[in-house]
Amino acid sequence: MFVKYLVLVASKAAPNDKMSLDNKLAIWAIVISILAILVSAGTVIWQGCQERKRQKIDLKSLFYKDIYWEYLIKKIPESRNFVKHSAIENKITGTDKITDELNNIRRDSLFFKFTDKTFYDGICEKLENLEDKYVKADKMILAKYNEFNKEVDIMLTEIYDMITSKYTGTSN
Repeated sequence: MFVKYLVLVASKAAPNDKMSLDNKLAIWAIVISILAILVSAGTVIWQGCQERKRQKIDLKSLFYKDIYWEYLIKKIPESRNFVKHSAIENKITGTDKITDELNNIRRDSLFFKFTDKTFYDGICEKLENLEDKYVKADKMILAKYNEFNKEVDIMLTEIYDMITSKYTGTSN
């Protein structure tokens, strides 16, 4: 449509007698040049937008790394090692440290309450659910404890996935 319009305008600017092949080729060369300029300008604008998005993701990723890195790599795995099943009492022991760490993560996530409310609400809900699971866990036989551990693994995986996908910019 746009090309037809350009050809029409260019042909109106040319003399009304029969156009020579050179004139027709010149008109097409002008049309192609204009299209190339428009495509180039569009490409520059698109690349600028992509670069701004990438810079925004890079900046945000620093916040996620600063807030969560230590928790994900060290504190959660270390505190989880304290959680054990006492065969003598048939109960779970050592949950205080991990519930403290989950609570600390929630507190440190407060920054996102003001910058990414959806993420903040989601991560807090997942952390609270896991913390509640540990707090409510008490007496159970070993088989039940193994099932409990599988459920905790799933919940932790969801938390890790949520944080890492935000860190890499692959989610909302």
